[in-house]
Amino acid sequence: MALSADELRVEIHSIFNPEPIVGSEGAEWHEMPPLPRLSTEYSLDTTYWREFEYGSISPLMRRAVTHEEQLASIVHAQQVPRELFFGALRLLAGSIIEYHGELTRSGPYRFYPAILMSAWASFEAFVRIYSELLVKTSRNLPTPAEEALLERMDVIDDQGRIRSNRNQQPLLRRYWWLLKFGFECEYDRGSRIWQMGDAALDKRNELVHYKFSEMPSLKATELWGHLEAILLLFIGPSCQIRKSVVPDLYELYGVLFDLQPLIEEFEEKPSYKEFPLRLDEVIFPCPFENVDDAKFPSMGQRAHTAKARSPSTQATSEGHRGETSS
Repeated sequence: MALSADELRVEIHSIFNPEPIVGSEGAEWHEMPPLPRLSTEYSLDTTYWREFEYGSISPLMRRAVTHEEQLASIVHAQQVPRELFFGALRLLAGSIIEYHGELTRSGPYRFYPAILMSAWASFEAFVRIYSELLVKTSRNLPTPAEEALLERMDVIDDQGRIRSNRNQQPLLRRYWWLLKFGFECEYDRGSRIWQMGDAALDKRNELVHYKFSEMPSLKATELWGHLEAILLLFIGPSCQIRKSVVPDLYELYGVLFDLQPLIEEFEEKPSYKEFPLRLDEVIFPCPFENVDDAKFPSMGQRAHTAKARSPSTQATSEGHRGETSS
């Protein structure tokens, strides 16, 4: 049954602000458990999960015996990945409300690229923050692993000075190393879940490193699938090692799942994607020095050339030449 705009807003508000359960001791909030879709669609065994998995007395929680400023800043940032992904989900909810009931089911870039970027920013923040945390808390992390996780390479110059150079690595490679050295998990990079994550990253790269030959667009259902793929990159390894690699994982997945049936298909794309273009019939920004004027004249140059070639101009020029000769 189709919802009115007001009903849709109420439904979305309830997804992000669930009502508590009234128990024997008053209002109670319970953690979102893993959803059946994870087992039926992806054959994942989520039975390891227990409520309060990251509770205060859980073996997954730690406390430092001394204060260290750099480590404190890492711990301070641990909520950022969750907040970034929730921000992406709120943007998705906003797009659902905005496009509800629209007769035209496509439009220019507005929500979808930003949603996908925010979700990948969340993932990358997790990899960065937890890599730093692993390096700071591990007893015997191999030096090459530490350098790879931190995208750093230490070298000694001919004067015996140690220098740290930036050694950038692909995002999913760093995540796989984090799983291996931090969780003793060698996750199958040929699996369906990993390949879905790869495809979602390719779509992000099409927009960030703009694939202009294709002028990429994004549909609502496609975007939802990419967001799911990013969360599955956490959920798949969690099921393999029998502990969640990050807190609140199934809460994020639950909100995403609840938004899915509210989506009406919509496509965001470049405004002129469907219009063919003949290069010799348009003007375009080209602000460089040393442009080849013969091949790419400015409008002023074209007007001057056209005027010089016009019959009236040529006749006037010939008249002047005749007067001069007489």
